[in-house]
Order: sequence, then C-alpha cells, then structure tokens
Amino acid sequence: MNVIEGLERKLDQLMKEPNNPLLFNQIGVLLYQVKDWKYAEMYFKRAYQLSPVNKDILYNYASLLYQQAQFQKAIPLYEAYLELLKDDKEVMQKVRNCYYQLGEYESAGKMVEQLQKV
Repeated sequence: MNVIEGLERKLDQLMKEPNNPLLFNQIGVLLYQVKDWKYAEMYFKRAYQLSPVNKDILYNYASLLYQQAQFQKAIPLYEAYLELLKDDKEVMQKVRNCYYQLGEYESAGKMVEQLQKV
C-alpha cells in the first residue's frame, strides 16, 4: 500500500470516527511523508486538541513545527513530551536547539545541564 492509498483509507476511517485523535495523528504522519506541511500541521493540531497528553501526538506535532522552524510553538509540546519521557536525549537536544535558535541562550544552557545529568 502506498502513502496515497493509506491516506485514503485513514480519511475514510476518520469519517466514521471524527473524534479519534490517533487517526488524526496517523493522517498527519502520512501527510508529513508526502511533505504536505500545511495539512500535516492541521491534522497534528487536531490530534493534539483531542489528546494533549499522547506522547506520539506530542512528538509528531512538535517535530513538524521544529522542522518548519516554528521553534516557539514546538517548545511547549516537546516539554509536555518530556514530562512523559523525562530522559529522551533526542528531544532534550531539540528543545535546546529551539531555545538556541530563538536566542534564548540561558534556557539552552539549562537544557545542556539537564542533558549532562541523563
């Protein structure tokens, strides 16, 4: 099954389950794979609204925002993710990079300190 077929199937499922955050997340992932950033963000955002503490949704939504250099929006999502998985070095590094890109060097430094403790 290619990405487009997968997307069609997920959209059909979504018509039957319009409040299923996992379907919104899965559609967001498929849209991300075909580099449809605008709609991927829309689906990840809706998934997040429906399930704001799902680690996969938090990670995927934050990663899309990070990839789009929307660092200010990505930080709180990554931080919520880290509340669930405190020792995820990759995400800690991304948070550090977000702060650095925003010129918030003190916050970036604090994240480096946290990374060294892990």
